[in-house]
Amino acid sequence: MRFRSGCFRSEGASELNTPRSAQPVDAIRARGWALLVIGCVLVSGCGAALRKGDPMKQSIGTFTERARWYGSVEFEARRPTDLGLSEVTELRPARWVEVQGLGPSGAVVANAITDEHGRFVLEAPANTARIVVLAQVSKDGHDLSVSPDPLGRQVYSVRRTLGSPKTFVHLKVLDGAPGGPGGAFHILDTVLRGAEAVREWTGERLPPLYVYWGRGVTTAWSYYRGERRSGRYCLELLGGRPGDSRRTDTDEHDESIILHEFGHFVMERLSTDSSPGGEHPSGHLIDPGLAWEEGRATWFSAAVLGHPRYADSVGREPYGRLRIKYDLESSDDLVPRGMGSEQGVAEILWDLTDGVEGYPDGDDDGIAVGPGQLLQAMVALREEPGAFPTISSYLQYLVATHRADSGDIKTMLQRTGQPAALLPVELVSRWPVDVKLPGTVNGKIDGVTSPAPSGGPNRPQNGFDAMRVYRVYLPEQSRLTVELNIFGSGRAAEKQDLDVELRDVRAQLIDSARSEEQTHVVSRLLAAGWYVIYVRDGGTGNRVGYELSVSLERP
Repeated sequence: MRFRSGCFRSEGASELNTPRSAQPVDAIRARGWALLVIGCVLVSGCGAALRKGDPMKQSIGTFTERARWYGSVEFEARRPTDLGLSEVTELRPARWVEVQGLGPSGAVVANAITDEHGRFVLEAPANTARIVVLAQVSKDGHDLSVSPDPLGRQVYSVRRTLGSPKTFVHLKVLDGAPGGPGGAFHILDTVLRGAEAVREWTGERLPPLYVYWGRGVTTAWSYYRGERRSGRYCLELLGGRPGDSRRTDTDEHDESIILHEFGHFVMERLSTDSSPGGEHPSGHLIDPGLAWEEGRATWFSAAVLGHPRYADSVGREPYGRLRIKYDLESSDDLVPRGMGSEQGVAEILWDLTDGVEGYPDGDDDGIAVGPGQLLQAMVALREEPGAFPTISSYLQYLVATHRADSGDIKTMLQRTGQPAALLPVELVSRWPVDVKLPGTVNGKIDGVTSPAPSGGPNRPQNGFDAMRVYRVYLPEQSRLTVELNIFGSGRAAEKQDLDVELRDVRAQLIDSARSEEQTHVVSRLLAAGWYVIYVRDGGTGNRVGYELSVSLERP
C-alpha cells in the first residue's frame, strides 16, 4: 500500500463503530493542550522565551485543530438484460478507492482509502471543506484507474461538501450524472476484481493500468491498447455515440467485455502471445493463434465472474439489445469447432475450470482443474522455448506437466462435442509447423471456397484456411532468408495473390513482402531464437499453392 504524508487509513470495523458522541474527543484534547500551553506562557512568565523565531512560538502559531469524518462511497451499476442494460440501477461499494480532503483553498490536506465495504475514516484539519473521491486504486500492489484522457493523465472524480464531523458522509456516485461517473467507478471495480483474481490464482503482480473511457468520446471499439505511457498500460472501452447512451453501444456496465479486455492485458504481460491480430467474428474458423488469444480472454472473464454466461449489451431498456449472448456450458451446434474456433477455446477452458468449489459443473464433463491451475499453466508456458500456443498445444502442455490427465481430457472433449483431434497422441506441434533449417515446405492457401475446407464460411483476412504458419529456430545470430514461390501468377485479379510475413515468437511483425509478384523474399539479420513465418491470403480472397524455402547464413 502507498501512504502519503498525512494519510489516515481505517484498519477495520472498530473505527467505524466508534459512537458518534465519542468522535470529538481528539479535538477537545487538542484544544485543551493548546489552552494549557498558552496558560503556561501567560501565568508562569515564560513569555520571555517566546521571541521571534522561537520554536515554541512557531509551534503554537501553526497548530491546527484536527477532526475525524466517517463516511462511505457507493456507485450505481447496471446489469445486462435481453433488452440491453437494465434501466434500474443497484448500489455497490466503491472498494479501496482514494478519498482526499480539501482545505478552504482547495489544496489537499488529508487522504484516506475506503475499505472493502466502501467505508472510510478521514482524519483532517477541522476546517476541511470538501472531499474528492477518485476512480483510482493503489493498494497491495494494485495500481488501477479510470481516465477521461487517452494518456491517463487525470482520473474521474466526484466531490462533496463536508458538514460537521458528527455528520456521516454517504456519497452515491450516480450513473446518470453528467459524464457518467458511476460507470467509471463500475469499470474500476470490475478491473480490480480481475487483478484480485490474478493475485489469488498466481501470486503475480500486474503493472499499472488505466482504462480510457468517456461517454460519447471513446466511440471506436473496446481494446487492450498495450503500453501507452512508460510503464503504464491501457484499456480503451466503448463510450457510445455522443448524447445517445440509451440506444448505442457503451461498455462501462458490460462486465464480460471489460474483463475480456483485461484478460488480454493479463495474458500479454504474464503469458505468451500467438495472435497476429485482426477481427474475429463468431461463426468462423480463424487463425488458431488468434482463436486461442480471444477464446482464453473470454474464459478469463467467465472465470472471474464465476459463471459461464458471456454477454455484450447495446443500449438500455427498452431500446437496447444483446449483441452477444452465449453460455459456455451450452454448445451451439452451428458454431464450427477445432483449433480455429474462438468459442470452442473458451468452452474447453470453462469445462476444465468447472467442477471445483464455486464453479458448478452443468454438463458433467468429467474433469475439474480449476481456474488457478489453468492460469498458472498459461504463465508457466511462457518459459517454454518457442512457445506459440493454440488450444491443442495447451492441452498437450497440461498433460505433459501433469496438471491434467489425458484420459480425462479426452472424456471431456467427447462429452462436450469437441474434436478428439484437439489432443493428439504424440506431443508434437501441429500448428505452427516446425521447419528445420535449411528447409522447404509446400502448402495451399484458400480464402475463396465457402464453406471453407476446414468448416464454416471462408474468411480471407485471417481464416484458418487463408493462413499457414511455420516456426524456425536460429541457434546463433544469422541472416534468415525466406523465399515464397507461388504456383501461379501472383496477381489478385486471378485470385493467386499471397503475402509472406516474418514475426517474432510473440507475433510481432519484423518484416513482410506484399506484392503481386510470383516470388516474395524476406531476408533479415536476426539474433538467436525462435521465429514464425506466415504465408497468407494477400487480399479479399485467393486460392493457390506455394513453395516456401527457408535458409540461414551465419555472419
